[in-house]
Amino acid sequence: MNTADQAKKALTIGRLIKELKKAYPDISSSKLRFLESQDLVKPKRGLNKYRIYTGEDVKKINFILKMQKEFYLPLDVIKQKLQSKEFEDYLKEGKELKNLQLDLGEDTENKKETSFIAFDSVKKKLKLTQDFLEDLMDHDLIDYKNDNGKILINSADIDIIKMSRELSRFGIQGKHLKMFENFAIRHSSFIQQIIMPLMISSKKELHKKGKRVALKLEKELCDLHEMLLKKENRNFLEKNK
Repeated sequence: MNTADQAKKALTIGRLIKELKKAYPDISSSKLRFLESQDLVKPKRGLNKYRIYTGEDVKKINFILKMQKEFYLPLDVIKQKLQSKEFEDYLKEGKELKNLQLDLGEDTENKKETSFIAFDSVKKKLKLTQDFLEDLMDHDLIDYKNDNGKILINSADIDIIKMSRELSRFGIQGKHLKMFENFAIRHSSFIQQIIMPLMISSKKELHKKGKRVALKLEKELCDLHEMLLKKENRNFLEKNK
């Protein structure tokens, strides 16, 4: 495709939202910017600095939204497939996205297998002090276990450690983050109450549905929390400008 053809198919964020709303009425510019912040799409910038979405960007966004809406897949799983050659092959061969979802579903199940990393390995790899890691452990911010005197950290919590390291630059410590852990517990309990009727069923298909609903609610509630936080900060900055 030449440059002229690409320009014709390129969309501004406003035009893209208008197109997407036909299938996804709740789509918004903040949602698209969030996908960009997660490195799922990388729109180019025009001379006026506005975002420009190519045909490839639109295909990726449609895929992401479809996987979230219909199958409740988490973004990290979707991102993994978007970056794979397998996804490129599906697009080139014109296969339906629903078929790709079957593979994604298997990845989701495998992802739930718990693995642990040695305390010293995490400390060395992330260049952390022992006191820093122990502070997170003492405040129950990360999961770990003692294997014959050797401390092992749940690999699923590595991102929590990385985020805590970034926040520590602002003087934020484990004791300050504990309130977020408490909120997460209440948050999870709320979701558990909603999906409990599905999880106590003897039918496997209802168990699977419960897991999908849990992931969907997890994402939606986190998005809502982010919006409410931004609203409060916006109001504060407006009052103190």
